[in-house]
Amino acid sequence: GRISIRFARGERKVLRRRRPIPVSQWAERHRVVEMSSIPGKWKNIFTPYLVGIMDAAGTLGVETVIICKSPQTGGSESGHNLVGWCIDRSPGPVMYVFPDEITARENAKDRIIPMIETSPRLREYMTGYGDDASSLRINLAHMPIYLGWSGSVSRLGNKPIRTLILDELDKYKNPKNEASSESLAEKRTTTWRRRGRCHILKISTPTTEDGPIWVAFTREAGARFDFWVRCPHCGLYQLMAFDRISWPDKDTDREPTAEDVLARRLATYPCEHCGTVWDDGDRDRAVRRGEWRERTSGLELSAHLAAHRPTKLGFHIPAWLSYFVRLSE
Repeated sequence: GRISIRFARGERKVLRRRRPIPVSQWAERHRVVEMSSIPGKWKNIFTPYLVGIMDAAGTLGVETVIICKSPQTGGSESGHNLVGWCIDRSPGPVMYVFPDEITARENAKDRIIPMIETSPRLREYMTGYGDDASSLRINLAHMPIYLGWSGSVSRLGNKPIRTLILDELDKYKNPKNEASSESLAEKRTTTWRRRGRCHILKISTPTTEDGPIWVAFTREAGARFDFWVRCPHCGLYQLMAFDRISWPDKDTDREPTAEDVLARRLATYPCEHCGTVWDDGDRDRAVRRGEWRERTSGLELSAHLAAHRPTKLGFHIPAWLSYFVRLSE
């Protein structure tokens, strides 16, 4: 005889095979941003350099992604997008680690919980119980999200973690007579790492040359990437340099003050190939057409990953790439 089996809706969701989707594409479909100067659905066009970073973080075989960045470049949002993708596509225990308890609680309340509640896709995973969306632990139907902070051994220990977000790493305080907060948190991923299925994201603005994020970028990363922009006029690629940012009468007796440069938006950037002077709009178009290249091999990001299969990647994001930072700033 025949046996008929009927699955519940939740069971069908778990068993259904969905086509893989990169983190950046998932974010555009399902992420909604509230606390932003550009609220609404996530759009990669405003931070195009994050696309490669997010997609690399979700690539099988990549264990650690290090983002050495300037402020106002969107680095922390890439961490939230990765977590959203993990909730929907690669579930497992998540831990965010922030410099202190206040910052951890504020991020839970202002960013992480709203990210889940405002996304129709992520909202499906909420339990509906009020206690399951607290500022220290968020219990979803299929996985927990823990909030921790540096210096607290109890918050960083005794939890197996699949996805670890270390935010503003250079501001961490290390506990007395213990390993560093960074090391304690990373040990939580050991069981998942052995199976090749963990995600570690280290994000920070560097403070000193021996600070954690710069050490991670220069010494830990097996591949280091810079973002090459493409001139909207001649179409040639180049690596932007701070020294090439210019303004009228630069380095002369008639040089305007920094306040004047900022107020009048005097700064520009000359293309090193065709000499066309970019304003902020040209810079934004150049960044949107850009790509990540590895420092040693010179290969584009996806080509380098395919050829060398590194497990730890470093990305450098200077301020002059950001849509939210004018050249004059």
